[in-house]
Amino acid sequence: MLTWKQRMLRFNKRHKKKAVLHTSIAAVITFVGIILLNMLDQPEAIQVKKNPQDQLTVSLVGDMMFGRNIQDVVIPNKGYDYLFEYATPFFKVSDFVTANFENPITLGENYPKADKYIHLNTKPEAATAVKKAGISVVSLANNHMKDFGKQGLVDTIKTFNKVDVDTVGAGSDLGNATKISYKTKNGVKIATLGISDVLPKGFGAQKNRSGIALAKPSIFFPLVAKAKKNADLVIVHVHWGLEYDSSYHPRQKDLAHALIDAGADIIVGHHPHVLESVEVYKNGVIFYSLGNFIFDQGWSRTRESVLAQYKIGRDGKARIEIHPMYIREGRPRPVTGWTNVYRREKIFAQITDEMMYTNKWNQVWKREGDKIIREIGHVKLATGGNKHAK
Repeated sequence: MLTWKQRMLRFNKRHKKKAVLHTSIAAVITFVGIILLNMLDQPEAIQVKKNPQDQLTVSLVGDMMFGRNIQDVVIPNKGYDYLFEYATPFFKVSDFVTANFENPITLGENYPKADKYIHLNTKPEAATAVKKAGISVVSLANNHMKDFGKQGLVDTIKTFNKVDVDTVGAGSDLGNATKISYKTKNGVKIATLGISDVLPKGFGAQKNRSGIALAKPSIFFPLVAKAKKNADLVIVHVHWGLEYDSSYHPRQKDLAHALIDAGADIIVGHHPHVLESVEVYKNGVIFYSLGNFIFDQGWSRTRESVLAQYKIGRDGKARIEIHPMYIREGRPRPVTGWTNVYRREKIFAQITDEMMYTNKWNQVWKREGDKIIREIGHVKLATGGNKHAK
């Protein structure tokens, strides 16, 4: 008869043999499961059609960064077109597209670096990719645009000018940094400008110094008033808020309301790298943060994104549409299908101020497929023509 110690020893030997088998089976099941989930999670080919009842479609996205792992890993293996694969169909049916360009383009080497911790830069091919994707105007008013000094900023503007993409929010001096971009689309004259409430040392544009336009009332009040006088739709990019904070702060709200009161129609917020909610104030739309759009950050919330659209119908009514996106390998992909229900609802909950699944939310927002829509109200310009178009 075996002793208790001998019985335990025999049990452990048998258990070890079974444990190896069970672990192997579990590993295979897990591996197959991951493959199946990835296969199911592949977005279908995107087909976006333009609504003939819309007079104007404006697409808005957040931070685009083409350096670091995007430049060193993704682009060499996948190419630039890969990054815009799922966004381009939306851009092609848009009349106007704008984004924040989060890093300078450097044409040379050994540029002096700004006295700060993180320095971003990219190659001139990024500007060509932006143009090819269909982006009309980029804002340069951000906390990385002078990471490589004045020359990095000059190179960036020069490169975008070469590919015929307008830049706003930065320049060789204050006058150039506060220049307004004007584009006329379908009889609607659109003004775009950029300002930053985030200011690293030495980044602010001055009368005789290159830099970014600051979110100072003395700068933006006359700037927005001028834009409103000369255009039908005024879009203001604002770099603001706290990084990785999904709640907008009173300072952002006060600044946004002041901009709307001054004549802005759409505020495009960025810098937090995560989504913050959208607010409608006096028929003006405030996107406090559209999050990242093309970026290499790995935290799940920094990968949650949206492609926002502002549309004006021929009946004079404006609306916004929110298309949820998720970034993988730097590329924003639509969050569609039943496998992405949780992620999609999470994005909707973050981008909307109202509590989801309540009567108030249902009164304000409408679901249509994988997107949500909010009516804004009538706008003065969509009546078949306007006083500013030429």
